[in-house]
Amino acid sequence: MIALIGAHARAFLRDRPGLVMTLALPPLVYLLFAALFGAGARGEVDLRLAVHDAARAGWSRDVETALGQSFGARMVSHPDAASVEAEVLSGRADVGVLLGAPGASRPVQVLTTPGRALAGDMVTRALESRAPGARPPTVVQSRTIGPAGDLLALYYAGAVAVMFLFFNAMHGAMGVIDDRRSGLTARLRLLAGGTAPIIGARLAWLTLLGVAQSIFVFAAAVPAIPAATPGLVGAWAVTAALSSAAAAGVALALIALCRSRAQAQPVSTSLVLLMAALGGSMAPRFLMPDEFRAIGWLTPHAWTIEAYQAIVWRSQVDAGVLTAWVVLAAVAVAGGLLGWVVEARRTLP
Repeated sequence: MIALIGAHARAFLRDRPGLVMTLALPPLVYLLFAALFGAGARGEVDLRLAVHDAARAGWSRDVETALGQSFGARMVSHPDAASVEAEVLSGRADVGVLLGAPGASRPVQVLTTPGRALAGDMVTRALESRAPGARPPTVVQSRTIGPAGDLLALYYAGAVAVMFLFFNAMHGAMGVIDDRRSGLTARLRLLAGGTAPIIGARLAWLTLLGVAQSIFVFAAAVPAIPAATPGLVGAWAVTAALSSAAAAGVALALIALCRSRAQAQPVSTSLVLLMAALGGSMAPRFLMPDEFRAIGWLTPHAWTIEAYQAIVWRSQVDAGVLTAWVVLAAVAVAGGLLGWVVEARRTLP
């Protein structure tokens, strides 16, 4: 037993990827998750505010100053109420604040979309605690804007769909290692005329499987999301196909770089979890600090979620959606090409 333990230890110490996965990655994941979700749990949320001062009075300037002290550069003033509503509906602002809205004495109106009620509550509490103490007291009203439905349910439909696309793609791409070890890849290369058709077929299959998976996820969310026109359904299908292709491309590239299942399984699982956390699949992006929101754009998850929100919730195919499509297509092509090049070199005689 002692000899076997020693042999296992020597093999473990020689496996540098295994050392990293076992000893270095867990504390890194802990630090990342603590930074991502700890701030939200403590109430330190980096909300983006859109503010319009319609009153142009002393009290409204005091309230705006107090908000500026609380939110800093994340508070942006706008010239009219319509632009504030547009910012909130588009998702560029988490909460809108209208100072001097009609209907109450010295009113402050907080605007949110259905899925961001928590953000609205946090701003309301900040207003109530930091507003000037003059009489009559500031009246804080809440108003929900946007289409009927549940924005949070839609958010998690996209978030869960893209997260499981990557789990499914990583699992399906593992067959590359099995085919390589069994010699099947070498035989298929002779029949197919190279490695490109083999990788291309697996990429196409994983993309089709991902689209089917996305359909089932959104079918479960249909009661909570607004009705869509045929054109928007088509745009949704393009997003589902490109996000599935991106997941397949990343999976094929990563698995091709791994020598064995023992190496590929922990690497792929860790990568999927990290991308899901950074991209917003585990918690809404507005709960994240600004720096992690920026990093999230490096993942296909953030692009996919934002595209789904624009298409399904805001019923529009804008420049943000087109940019997301280009990014997802580029990830799919780059991943497929890298997987093909690496696998071709591995299977050369």
